[in-house]
Amino acid sequence: MAVVESLTEEECYLASIFDDVSGLDLAEFSFTDEENEDSCWRAWPFQWSWYRCTDPLQIDQCARSVGKSQSLAIRAFVFPFVFPGNEMVITAPELVHLEPITTKIESIFFSSTLGRAMLQRGRSAVTHRPFQMNFVNGARIIGRIPQKDGKGVKGIHPLWLELDEAQDFPEAGWKELIETLKRGKDGAVWRAHGVTRGVRDYFYKLSADPNTKWTVHKWTAMHRPNWTDEEREEKIAMYGGREDPDYKRNILGEHGDSVSPIFVLHRLMRSEEHTSELQ
Repeated sequence: MAVVESLTEEECYLASIFDDVSGLDLAEFSFTDEENEDSCWRAWPFQWSWYRCTDPLQIDQCARSVGKSQSLAIRAFVFPFVFPGNEMVITAPELVHLEPITTKIESIFFSSTLGRAMLQRGRSAVTHRPFQMNFVNGARIIGRIPQKDGKGVKGIHPLWLELDEAQDFPEAGWKELIETLKRGKDGAVWRAHGVTRGVRDYFYKLSADPNTKWTVHKWTAMHRPNWTDEEREEKIAMYGGREDPDYKRNILGEHGDSVSPIFVLHRLMRSEEHTSELQ
C-alpha cells in the first residue's frame, strides 16, 4: 500500500494557489510588473470581484484599458492547471485582434519555469496559424477567427470560451458559438469582452437587454487607480466634451442613445444594404 505523506504548510499554500479558478492567485504569484517597486504584478481592487466571477455567461461592456485583455491572459495561464484534458478557445473577429492576445499568452508561459514545465516538449508545444498550445496533462488552448460566415469557429467544444473584441464579432459567428460551449459541464464559462460601437448590434442585444441570462460587467476608465483629473480633462478636450459619443464609448463604456451619430450612420448603411438587395 502506498503511503502519501501530508503536505507541508508551504505545499498547502502552493496547492491553494493552483486551485484558484480565477487565476488571480497564480498571476500574483507568477507575473512581474516592472512599474511596481517589488516588480510583482498586482490586480487593481475593482478587478477582484470581476475576475473571480464564475457565472456561465458573462459580457464585459467596459471602457478601454481597464483590464479585459489582462483577464483573458490570466485565465489562459491558469487553465491547464485547473482543467487538465480540457480545451479553452480564444476567438476574435480577425487575426489582427487575435494575434496580440495569443502572443501575450505564449510569452507568459515561456517567461517562467512554471509555465514552461506545463507545456509539451518539442515543437508540438505551440503551433501557429492556427494558434494552439498543448500541455503535458492534455489541456489545450486554441485560437480561432470566425470568418464572415462563422465557419471558422465550427467544430470546437471548449470548456472555457473567450471572445475578444466582441463588438466587432460578426453575427454569424455569434450564432455558431452558441453551440460550441460545453454547457452543463461544471466550470463551463463563456466570456465576451468589448467596447461598444454605439450601434444596436448583437453585442448591444446581449449587454443591454435585462431579459438575457448574461451577467454584464460595466467598468469605466475612472475605476482605474491611475486615473487622474489631468487625464479626465485631457480626454474631454480630445473628444470634444463629455457628451461626445466616442467619449461615452471609450471612457464610460456606454452604448449611447439612438440619436448618436454612430448609430445613425450604422442604421443608414444597413438601410442602403437592404435597399440594394431589394433592387
